[in-house]
Amino acid sequence: MVRLYKYSVWMFLLVLFGCSSSKTNVKLENKLDVDRADEPVVISRAEVEKLVGVSDKDNMVPCVYLNQEILPSQVDDLDHDGKWDEFAFLYSFKSKENVALTIKYIDKSQLPSFKQRTNVRLGVGNRKDGFKGVDHAFSPKGFKGKPLRYQSESVAWENDKMAFRNYFDIRNAKDLFGKLTDKMILDEVGAKGNYHKLNDWGMDVLHVGASLGAGGLALCQNDSLYRLGSTDVFEFTLVSKGPVRSIFDLDYKGWKVEGKDLEAKERITIWGGHYWFKSDVTIKGADASSTLAVGIVTSYLKKPTSMVMLDHFAMGSTLDKQSENKDCLGMGILVPAKEFVSSANAPKAKVYPLGSPEFAKNRYRKAVTETFYLTQKLDSKPVTHYFFSVWEKENAKWASHDEFKAMMTVEADRLSNPIAITYNK
Repeated sequence: MVRLYKYSVWMFLLVLFGCSSSKTNVKLENKLDVDRADEPVVISRAEVEKLVGVSDKDNMVPCVYLNQEILPSQVDDLDHDGKWDEFAFLYSFKSKENVALTIKYIDKSQLPSFKQRTNVRLGVGNRKDGFKGVDHAFSPKGFKGKPLRYQSESVAWENDKMAFRNYFDIRNAKDLFGKLTDKMILDEVGAKGNYHKLNDWGMDVLHVGASLGAGGLALCQNDSLYRLGSTDVFEFTLVSKGPVRSIFDLDYKGWKVEGKDLEAKERITIWGGHYWFKSDVTIKGADASSTLAVGIVTSYLKKPTSMVMLDHFAMGSTLDKQSENKDCLGMGILVPAKEFVSSANAPKAKVYPLGSPEFAKNRYRKAVTETFYLTQKLDSKPVTHYFFSVWEKENAKWASHDEFKAMMTVEADRLSNPIAITYNK
């Protein structure tokens, strides 16, 4: 009788806890007739708390289950107040798929170790003594990048597809690392070795010169481009670095444009599994007629640029044998159609060999040249665009501009049609 009682209690607990862990409280719906691999899903803290209550314990965080499997996820403190604001994860949807998931709290110590699919790196130091990663830093006013004090000269970010960097000095252009691995590489790149040559992980694939590089920013005012370059203050702040997305801020003060001191903020977000990063930009103090310019270098481009108006986005792109590896490199920009103003080309300039006296002499000139750019309206709120890049050596299909534009078009549809979320409270 005692044995039967113990068995009954054990079965009751098994059913109780088994049912509670499998009870779904969130339904996600892909309304598009297309598969959506690694689709970003973001749920606010307020919605999580409505769903599963408020946890007063700092060690408890939300997690998401598919049946009994914990999916990779993270919580992000977006305003640096010490409390997380958003719960983020990725899910791969089939066409028109509906999926039921369970969100509940779990002790941080019980979370599995998720694969790191994004990364942000600013290493401070030198090649002799090494570089230490930091979460916050100011670039000295007027710093030209020499002597070397920042690993790979830059604030750098990556996912399992591509890697990017923003020179942390007065040049302030964006550059590209082509990747041949899905592992995170930026903690090591630039600490030793030569990233301008092909390595087993990839290489620096882009010639930037005096252009805006890979998504660099400028102000378009009175038919002139003013590079977001030498400023009184240039500040880096890490917001979040996690397995599914990473976020950081670049803040600028004392940006001199036609006698005015402007301020600018760029928040960059990169998700795992995608060939793009998101840029949210705010500019204060600019003339009402000014627009934001987002650029793509054209130094080695021989084929025509492409400009297409989609339903919800303006899409500008290039693809040619324009990488430093002499193979195909594609770059593209999506600007929301309601914010798009125009596209244009900055004039060509002579290309000097890397390391030559002419290169050094022209390294820090301010005029923007050799750039295909899109402009978008500014607002008191952040304006958003997406920068894309693909490399033929990573995937042979990226030798085709049509393939690249097709992928960007699908991504534009996905961005325009976010996953529908229904809460079962």
